Amino acid sequence: MLYLLLTSLPLMTCAFFTVYIALELRNKELRELPALFYYMLTATVLYTGHFAYFNHTISLIPFTDMLYLTANLAVYPLYLIYIIRLTRSILPSHYLLLLPAAIGAIACGLTYSLMSPEETNQFIQTYLYHNHTEGLAGQALTQAWIHTICKVVFALEIIITVIVGIRLIRNYNHIVEEFYADTDDKSLHTIRTILILVLIASVMSLACNIIGRYQFIDSMWMLAIPSLSFTILLFCIAFVGLHRRFSFCDMLDEQAVIDDKMLDDKKMLPQESLTERINLLMKEEQLFLQPNLKLENLAQLLQTNRTYVYQAINQQMGMTFSELINRQRIAYAKELIEKHPEMSMSDVANKSGFASLSSFYRNLKIYKQSVKMTD
Repeated sequence: MLYLLLTSLPLMTCAFFTVYIALELRNKELRELPALFYYMLTATVLYTGHFAYFNHTISLIPFTDMLYLTANLAVYPLYLIYIIRLTRSILPSHYLLLLPAAIGAIACGLTYSLMSPEETNQFIQTYLYHNHTEGLAGQALTQAWIHTICKVVFALEIIITVIVGIRLIRNYNHIVEEFYADTDDKSLHTIRTILILVLIASVMSLACNIIGRYQFIDSMWMLAIPSLSFTILLFCIAFVGLHRRFSFCDMLDEQAVIDDKMLDDKKMLPQESLTERINLLMKEEQLFLQPNLKLENLAQLLQTNRTYVYQAINQQMGMTFSELINRQRIAYAKELIEKHPEMSMSDVANKSGFASLSSFYRNLKIYKQSVKMTD
């Protein structure tokens, strides 16, 4: 019973979230959900193949193994496509990432169709369940080579997904900091953490592929480690994805991305004049106390284009918009604490313009302000 649970746990998790996400697809606010849905659906197919393998459903293995191999080559590219959807505009060329999965599916399926029942059985018992090729010949040997090549491609996909994914998230977070003062609900720090977990899980996947899945069949504790690890990871990916409410598409909607095509007809002021006026707004009007402040709001007050304001802050002042605002907020919070030591940290954070207490503490740590905290 425990063995059955361990072999089915990742499958049940993926299946549950696939259905749940499918029901949520009507929520047009979450425009990245289709990408997450296809990822979870593919993971469901992947772990269906796992379940069939570990429970020795030999008669189904030619079919489930083909599905497993295809899903194995598609799951990481689909997760990368999901990250791309979160961080930038998706292009048709990005779907070429799924080409190895398509080629693998055709090669594996065609070879299985050409194999005799004896060759199929020999391949399953020799290669899939004992991870060697001794005694294999003909189409069975060809199938073994296809699976081996797919393992190498799978390893390369993991490396590409992690490296490109982290770079996309870093660039996206930097853009968010350029245009928003409050970034906690907009940045992808949680997704980046999950991607690091994906890397750890990926190393585990590679190890499992190198060792061979057959090694886990007779050892309950060895099976429990990857089963529970991937179940937790898949749960985190789906849960975080379902609770995101902001992405690159929302930035485009709010016209918060620098693009020459988006320049309006507002007048351009010399950058030196802009920096002086920005500092004046911060000092005299305490603009930084406004919650959810955006670069666009500052540009409107200055009656100029947001691109020019961005350049003045970034190039002349040497910081991001988020850094400019939150440094001012932290300095103001420090003054509040010194003048009103009885004030709670929640009130200090609120009166300083922070959207939440966690945002206050995070920025306090970033800008290394030394304050006496009492609550």
